[in-house]
Amino acid sequence: MSDPGSTAVKTLLWLALFVATGCHRAERVENRANAASSAISASLAQRTLSPPPDVAAPPAGARTFESGLATEVITPGDGLDHPSGNDCVKVRFTSWKRDGTLFSTSTVQDLPAVECLSQAMPGIAEAMKTMVVGEKLRIWIPGRLTFQAREPDQPAPHADLTFELELTGILRAPPTPVDLKMPPKKAVRTASGLAFRVLEKGTGAEHPTQKSRVTIHFSGWKSDGTLVDTTQMTGHPAIFSLADVMMGWREGISHMVVGDKARIWIPASLAYGDVPLRRKLPAGPLVYDIELLAMDDER
Repeated sequence: MSDPGSTAVKTLLWLALFVATGCHRAERVENRANAASSAISASLAQRTLSPPPDVAAPPAGARTFESGLATEVITPGDGLDHPSGNDCVKVRFTSWKRDGTLFSTSTVQDLPAVECLSQAMPGIAEAMKTMVVGEKLRIWIPGRLTFQAREPDQPAPHADLTFELELTGILRAPPTPVDLKMPPKKAVRTASGLAFRVLEKGTGAEHPTQKSRVTIHFSGWKSDGTLVDTTQMTGHPAIFSLADVMMGWREGISHMVVGDKARIWIPASLAYGDVPLRRKLPAGPLVYDIELLAMDDER
């Protein structure tokens, strides 16, 4: 029989990771919780996570929003900029149900949680857009602005929640191109339906082949402007075997030389399709900005 204290810790970590990672598949989060629970038991036992006295409802002086959200500044920040759009943030948080029951917390982790606005609870995203670095808010979120259903077989658990959230950093997303919906006339179109445009010309002379391994920086968007993936926010390029990437990348990168920066418009048929086989993959046409940093032939 499992130890009740250990089970509670696993549950608490599961909830923290559920919020912090934008509701990733439960089985993946549970595996991480199981691996970490024994290491955090002693630390969690020493922490005081009592609910605030006004956990049940915002006080009269709280800032209210048309959406039903309410916030109150606990600690003013010293930053000047607000997160927006596709930005991600570093945060520390604790949340409770309105009866004072602890719901989730990032305090079981030594480092701040990373949350992207596009993947956050709508109420959290709305509140974070008002914050500056160093600021700590108490946030009262109605159930309709908490979890959203991301998959048909995983209904959203709606519950009114109260958060205390501190913004410790902003991870700026790359600028969103203005021509996502349609490539410009000067773009080169291929017979497959792909289009590309060289934004900055490189100095290389050779083109990658399917046997090449490439080092790239990239950012990708859906046609509605949603950022689907990027290396720019981490500062670390990615390395791929060209034979293993989506067909649109394979074709587009094959037109590039080292040093090129190109924008590639990829139809759904050359990306992940209109109904991807894996649920977390983006559907429909995609646009990527790719910089080819290096290439070599795999042996």
